[in-house]
Amino acid sequence: MGSSIRAEVLVIGGGPSGAMAALLLARAGRSVVVLEKARFPRRKVCGEFIAAAGLHVLCRLGLGERVAELSGPAVHRIALWTDMGQHEAAMPALGAATPFPRALEREALDELLLEHAERAGAQVLQPCSALSLVRTPGGFLCRAAERRGAAETGIEARAVIAAHGSWEPGALATQPPRLPPRPEDLLGFQAHLAGVDLPPGRIVLAPFVGGYAGLVERSEGRSTLACCLRREALERARAARPGLPAGEAVLLGLLEENGVLEKALRHGTREGAWLSAGPLRPGRRPVVQNSVFVVGNAAGEAHPVVGEGIGLALQSSALIGPLLARALEEGYSPMAARRVGIAYAWQWRRLAALRLWISARFASLAMHPSASRRAQVLLGRAPALLTLAARFSGKSSGTIERLMRAGAGGATARTSPG
Repeated sequence: MGSSIRAEVLVIGGGPSGAMAALLLARAGRSVVVLEKARFPRRKVCGEFIAAAGLHVLCRLGLGERVAELSGPAVHRIALWTDMGQHEAAMPALGAATPFPRALEREALDELLLEHAERAGAQVLQPCSALSLVRTPGGFLCRAAERRGAAETGIEARAVIAAHGSWEPGALATQPPRLPPRPEDLLGFQAHLAGVDLPPGRIVLAPFVGGYAGLVERSEGRSTLACCLRREALERARAARPGLPAGEAVLLGLLEENGVLEKALRHGTREGAWLSAGPLRPGRRPVVQNSVFVVGNAAGEAHPVVGEGIGLALQSSALIGPLLARALEEGYSPMAARRVGIAYAWQWRRLAALRLWISARFASLAMHPSASRRAQVLLGRAPALLTLAARFSGKSSGTIERLMRAGAGGATARTSPG
C-alpha cells in the first residue's frame, strides 16, 4: 500500500449526504476524510427538487443565500397532468425562513456542498473509490484508489459514514449486491431541457402506465424532466420504437399518452444527453451496519414521486453529524459508538419511516392505471387533496428542526429506540 492517512471520520461518498456530514463534522472541529469516486462537477440522475425541510438544513449552515441564487423559483403549486386533464393545488408551506421547495441541478448543489466541507477543513480525495473496508482495534482501515490497479491510499479512521447511494454495487458491505434484471426493477431517467412552457412556481407530476414523470423549473428558465418506470415498461417503450435511445423511447411514449405534457414540451430542447440509473431501491434499510453509520439513499430512499430524495439525504446527515461530533469530543469508544447508533436510528425512524411508507403508496397509485384514473376523478372534485398528500409526504414537517436540536444535545439524550 502507498500513502496513508489518519482521521477521526471517513465519509465514503461526496454527494449531498456525504458532503453535508463532512461539513458538519469539520465545523465541529473533527478531522474528516471524504472519498468521492467522481470528479465534480458532474450530472446525476435526480429530480433535482429540494423540499423545504432540506432547504432549511442548508439555511442553518449559512448556505441558504447561495442556494437561492443558484436554484429556480420557489415552488408554491403542485400540478397533476394526465390524459384526463390538469389538477392543481397549493404547496403546503414549511414554518421556516424557507417555506417552499426549489430545484437546483446536482452539478451545482454537490460541488457547493463539497467545496464548503473542504473549506471547513475536511480532506477530500477526488476522484477516489473505496476498494475495501475492514475493522481494526482502533476503528477501521479503508483501502482506496482512483481506480483498481492504481496506487492505493490507506485511510485509518475511528468512525465511518457510508454515503455512497443505494443502487450501485460495490466492495462495501453497505452497498447492494449485483442482482439479475427483473421486470419489476425501477429505473430512473433524466433530461435537462430549455424552452419548456411550464407555469411559474409549479412542480408537475405526470403518471403513465408503469411509471411517472416529474417536471420542475431550475435556474434561468431551464427545467429538469425526470422519469421513474418499471423495467417492463421500458422494454415496452423500446419495443414500440426500435432503434431509439432508451430515454427518447420513454419520452415519446409519455408524450403520446399525455397531451398536456406534450404541449408543454413542444418547443423545448434537450441540453446534454439523457441520463439513466438503476435499479433504484426505495424503502428503509439499516442505518448502522457493522458499526458503519449509513446516510442518504443508502439509509432509506423515498420513491421519487414525492420529491423527498435530496431533502431526506441532507436531513439524515444533519442527524448523525451532531451526534457523532459530540461523541468524538467526549471520548469515542465502542460503547459511545453504540449509543450514537441507537440515537441515530431512533431519530431517523421518527423522521423518515412515515414518509417512506407514504411514498411507496403514492408510487403504486401513480403507476397503476386503474388506481391512477380513480385518483384523478377524485382530484377533479377536490384538488386540495394534492395539498394534503404533499403535507403527509413531509413537505411541511418541522420534525427535522426538533431532531437536530435533540442531536446537538448529545447522543446520550436517548439511548433506546423504544
